[in-house]
Amino acid sequence: MGAKIAKLLLGLVVLFWIVFIGWGMLKTYLKVGPDASIPETIEKIKETVQQKTSGEQAPESPETQGKDGQPLAPAETILPQARTLRLKVAPKFIDVLPVMGTVKGETEVELRFEINGVIEKIFFREGEKIKKGDLIAILNSRDAELKYVYAQSKFHSAQAGYNSVLKQLEIHKKLYEAGAIIKSKMEQIELEVESARYQLETARSELQIAENEMKKTKIYATKDGVMGPRDAEEGEFVTSQDKVGSLFEIKNVFVEVGVVERDIEKVKIGQKAKIYVDAYPTIPFQGFVEYIFPIVEGKSRTLTVKLKVKNDEGLLLPGMFSRADLSIVELDNALMVPSSALINVNEAFQLLVIPAASIQGNPDEGQIGVVQTRSVSVGYFTSDYAQILSGAQENDLVIIEVSGDIQDNGQVKIVSTEELSF
Repeated sequence: MGAKIAKLLLGLVVLFWIVFIGWGMLKTYLKVGPDASIPETIEKIKETVQQKTSGEQAPESPETQGKDGQPLAPAETILPQARTLRLKVAPKFIDVLPVMGTVKGETEVELRFEINGVIEKIFFREGEKIKKGDLIAILNSRDAELKYVYAQSKFHSAQAGYNSVLKQLEIHKKLYEAGAIIKSKMEQIELEVESARYQLETARSELQIAENEMKKTKIYATKDGVMGPRDAEEGEFVTSQDKVGSLFEIKNVFVEVGVVERDIEKVKIGQKAKIYVDAYPTIPFQGFVEYIFPIVEGKSRTLTVKLKVKNDEGLLLPGMFSRADLSIVELDNALMVPSSALINVNEAFQLLVIPAASIQGNPDEGQIGVVQTRSVSVGYFTSDYAQILSGAQENDLVIIEVSGDIQDNGQVKIVSTEELSF
């Protein structure tokens, strides 16, 4: 029974291959045609049988025709892609130099007593605004008062003595005119009057000195301002060399800023400046360059520049940290481009420009333009921006970044367009 099943299976396999090979021979004959020679037909049959049995496929010829038999269109040309900047005329271009510094009073007065003594009372707090004539501090004035009282008494005594000899002089004059006294007596009384007058003048001077010493026991504000830190306390003995405090005048203030050495040539007397402080970050204070120090600091290699700022409201206080923008140049109706867009060729400048008239397509779907290499004339020039005087015009596109090789008068695909804002 098992042998019969094996023979049956073997017969089925042989039959399958006979049918398979016969079918392949038929297909080959139909492809070659009745006019083909028998050897060619046999070779074709062999190739077909080998491909069928090995599972390999005949190599396909490249497709040069479409399904409808028409030739295919050539592949689309890939254009360079560019980021561009649209040229716009800036009504007001201002280039600034950012610097940092510290607010200082227009004048800073160190407060000291003119005489030695013990501080009895200090009438100010640090940072307090005061008016001209306000009392700031006083010394213990007991000794000065005693000196003043003594000098005043001495003056009154000298005054009385002088008045007395004046009366005597009047009497002696009458007696002398009447011949009652001799001339020497008259001259003697005149000398006494002269001596009394000198004594009175001396007493008056001593009284004035004592009065001045009384005044020197007090310190008054010489102008409106704000008080700085205390340098002495009540009960402390001070001399004329010891500082009690400082008075800063703030109706106008100075902002001292440092300018690095490479930017010194950009700073000029009278340049405008905007000053900002952390206390009022949204308020720009207007100022100008008042003074430029003639010496560069050795360690920092910076030049100190003083900016004068009006401070009528007293918002700016000495010691505040500040940032300032110095106005280096102001240009009206200027055509500006980034300096990085310029190409330096033999000390002349060029721009890759896409004229507005050459641009085709929809901005949303992508535009194509023609690139032109133009020589341009440059006016004001910095590391960031350059002024174009000629060679390009408003609404032209300037290439600021490109991907791919571009050629003069060749096409380029515009992937984005930006605009400068000032």
